[in-house]
Amino acid sequence: MNISLVNLAAYEMPKAIEDKRKDWVAYGEDNDYYNHLVNAYLTSATNNAAIRSISDLVYGEGICIEDLEKDSNEVKELRKVIGHRCLKKIILERKMLGQAAMQVIYDKAGNKRKVVKIKHFPLCTLRPEKMNSEGVIEAYYYHPDWANKKPNDELKRIPTFGNSTEAVELFVIKPYVSNYYYFSPVDYSGSLPYAELENEISDYLLNEAKNSFSGTKVVNFNNGVPDAEQRREITRKVKSQLTGSRGQKVIVAFNENAESQTSVEDISLNDAPEHYEYLANECRDKILVGHRVTSPMLLGIKDGGNGLASNADEIKNASQLFNSTVIGYYQEEIAESIEEILEVNGEAPELYFITSQPIEFTDENQGEGAEEGEKEETVKEANDKDKEEYNKEQNLSAHLEVSPNFIKDALELYENRRENV
Repeated sequence: MNISLVNLAAYEMPKAIEDKRKDWVAYGEDNDYYNHLVNAYLTSATNNAAIRSISDLVYGEGICIEDLEKDSNEVKELRKVIGHRCLKKIILERKMLGQAAMQVIYDKAGNKRKVVKIKHFPLCTLRPEKMNSEGVIEAYYYHPDWANKKPNDELKRIPTFGNSTEAVELFVIKPYVSNYYYFSPVDYSGSLPYAELENEISDYLLNEAKNSFSGTKVVNFNNGVPDAEQRREITRKVKSQLTGSRGQKVIVAFNENAESQTSVEDISLNDAPEHYEYLANECRDKILVGHRVTSPMLLGIKDGGNGLASNADEIKNASQLFNSTVIGYYQEEIAESIEEILEVNGEAPELYFITSQPIEFTDENQGEGAEEGEKEETVKEANDKDKEEYNKEQNLSAHLEVSPNFIKDALELYENRRENV
């Protein structure tokens, strides 16, 4: 008996691959790891919701200048330099891919130049040049599709910010991670296997549903083995009658006799619904942990309770914690990167993002219940006043100054009346 052991593939972090024959550095063995991250974003429902929600919260109501209103002329000019669409793309890629690239456009080439535009540049199309002797990446190479790059394709070299005098440079937001010099792994890398598992579960269940939850079937013809042409024709007819348009679940086997027929044993999964429910919940929880989501309610995922109102305190507290530990970090990082670019033009303004809060806690959405709230407050004040008056009446003696002689005379009068009785 021959037995083969199959090692199931384990998730491995990608590595920067340097080739002596090339000036650029590959990301992963197949140089296509960015597409793997994009696929994890598109195919995992929980991962998609987390990345999109965090990106929206980071952008909030847009970027602004400290001590200025968002509709001031200075802020309007800032938003002409970096538009809201480009800024949203930068934030999304920073979260999804772990890095982000900005194209810095100057008014001219040379030493005396000014930044006139900051635009988003697709990070998937870039690969870093090998570092110089000081550990600086001086340029990135551009190709529209690295997965299908041909050996004779010409690459465009784009210098990085501050390392040239050209009219166009790249500013790459790349957080520091120990032992990662060319690429920064995403901050949710620990939950990527669960995003892939969530996708596999959904594909499996979808396939089962489309095939009417049918198992594998074997059709045996035990009256001899026909020639190849007859086998193909019989197989075609059987499949056309017994299988649907989505997948072929029927195996047609030809045997010399019944004793030599093909046999297949199904390995069934006990308590399959509970098993899949456990896996789905485990994937969701681990993905949210990977993204440091303080409460599923922030992503619109109901987590116990009898309704939204019963979780109001949880949403408010979770939102405040989430903003201070996660959202604020991204906002500060991106704002400081833009400030660094604008310093080329002189002293740069201090930038910040206008943070948006859950809709239940914004001032604009509290007007609907304001009148009822005022009425309830009025009733409460009236009840408190009545209670206070009642306590005063019941404890009036506590507020009067009683003479000790009055108490002595009253006791003597009381003893005389007892003796006369």
